[in-house]
Amino acid sequence: MARQARFCSPGRAHLVRLHAAQGASPLAAPDQRARFLQTMVQGLAQVSVRLHAYAVLPDAVLLLLTPQSAEDLSRFVQGLARRSSRARQAPQAEASVPVSREPAWAGRFQSALVQPGDWELTAMVWIDRAADRAGLSGASPWLWSSLGAHVGEAQAMPVRGPALSAPEAYWTLGNTPFAREAGYRERLDQGLTAVQMGELDAALRRGLAVGDDFFLRQMEIETGRRLQAAPRGRPRMNVA
Repeated sequence: MARQARFCSPGRAHLVRLHAAQGASPLAAPDQRARFLQTMVQGLAQVSVRLHAYAVLPDAVLLLLTPQSAEDLSRFVQGLARRSSRARQAPQAEASVPVSREPAWAGRFQSALVQPGDWELTAMVWIDRAADRAGLSGASPWLWSSLGAHVGEAQAMPVRGPALSAPEAYWTLGNTPFAREAGYRERLDQGLTAVQMGELDAALRRGLAVGDDFFLRQMEIETGRRLQAAPRGRPRMNVA
């Protein structure tokens, strides 16, 4: 069966996830994560994509992006994966044995459309708290994420300025930078429910969308494709 084309709605935010291949940790070292961020900033200058949030973990990368075209989304994320891949050499008995190159990333990247507004903030919190869920962060924000930028901690802002742009939903948190940072910090402290995290993860794995029922129905009408998980179990039979 042919693989369904990736869904992309230009001009709207998309949640993106790169997963490491089994047994691989392509971004395990701090210098690898730092180079990845440099590559990410360079890549943004070459495509029409806005970056809203990011988390670079040893074995995964989470992004919230608004692309202007499906081609821009794929070009940007695939370029990140390609440039950050590294050859892993298998033990060799002789120098003449060819180098075994194993993939750093697991197949295609995952993506999901995100409803504008509150769901964008939900996705940002999910990304900015990714290091906490992985047990990686300490007392300070994870350096390789957008958390520091969103709460105004200058020491934890490796990506800033034009490379990182907040979505409209973030601007509604307050009329001043301090008010917006405080409002976002409050959302971080509240955290997410298990249902919210489950919906984000499921949408990514299935290439669907997250949002309320009205938004999802409207997008299905607009695009002509299913963007919600189908009901579980067999379809109900109509008995005459």
